[in-house]
Amino acid sequence: MAILTGYFYLRLDSTKAKLEKSQSDLALALKINENNQEKLKELNQIHKTELKALNEANNQKNQVQERVQYVKEYIYKSNENNITKLFNDVVDRLWDANSTSSNQNRNSKSKNSARTTNIKSS
Repeated sequence: MAILTGYFYLRLDSTKAKLEKSQSDLALALKINENNQEKLKELNQIHKTELKALNEANNQKNQVQERVQYVKEYIYKSNENNITKLFNDVVDRLWDANSTSSNQNRNSKSKNSARTTNIKSS
């Protein structure tokens, strides 16, 4: 009977050790899972921010493309042969369009709109 009791005690001790190891592994897995969930939330937030930035960049690219198309059409429709005058006209039109769409940098037009002169050397 003592042998049987010893056997069951050893077996119980072994089972208890396996249970403690399983509980420890489970606690570790749960902690890792929580950390992964936090990282996933952070990555989702970063992804949303990047998507917003990408969308804004796309909108700005589209605006630039529209202005380039406008300039191409203006050059095509204009019979102006003087490139400098044509360039200045286009800059004025774009500047006026930009200043009417946003009221920022009102005073910088006089500083930034220096005219290009067409210098021809013989």
